Amino acid sequence: MAGHAMGLRGRFGRWMTGAPVVERVAGNAVLPVVPAMRKAHVSHQPPADSLAPFSGREALVADDNEINRLILKTFLERLGFGVTLASDGLEAVENWQPGHDLVCLDIEMPGQDGIAALAGIQTAAKAKGADMPLALAVTVNSLSHQVAQYLSAGFDSCLPKPFSRAELEVTLRQRWPQ
Repeated sequence: MAGHAMGLRGRFGRWMTGAPVVERVAGNAVLPVVPAMRKAHVSHQPPADSLAPFSGREALVADDNEINRLILKTFLERLGFGVTLASDGLEAVENWQPGHDLVCLDIEMPGQDGIAALAGIQTAAKAKGADMPLALAVTVNSLSHQVAQYLSAGFDSCLPKPFSRAELEVTLRQRWPQ
């Protein structure tokens, strides 16, 4: 069993970060240790691969959970997006620029939640005369009445966690069919 788990750990670590994951032994358990990501604003260039379906588009991702940010960043970069990261809603509003085509906001974040962050981005877009980007609520809170609340707040769609890259791509293709 341990060999199987270690094999999965190695594949998962390489898949997420491109480098092997360091392991730490605690009692009988082998725990993966993923290198910490910077919490502050980070911009990345989209891959040069012209086959990426959304190449040249820019996304802003706000989530207070580092692993969720890393997963969404990886998914979006593989789809061709340049990605800016924020660790909460206040940082998302500060980092939003008219060039962002997409905002993915967690709903429950400390400081400022995703609904308030979207309102701040809407205000900034209006003040700058910019179009609103596609707004996705990315959350575990996805009961029908909650999704209705997100849509009435201005989100275009809700992507319930956990989700796959394929589910993300299907959601994005509703806006950009190609």
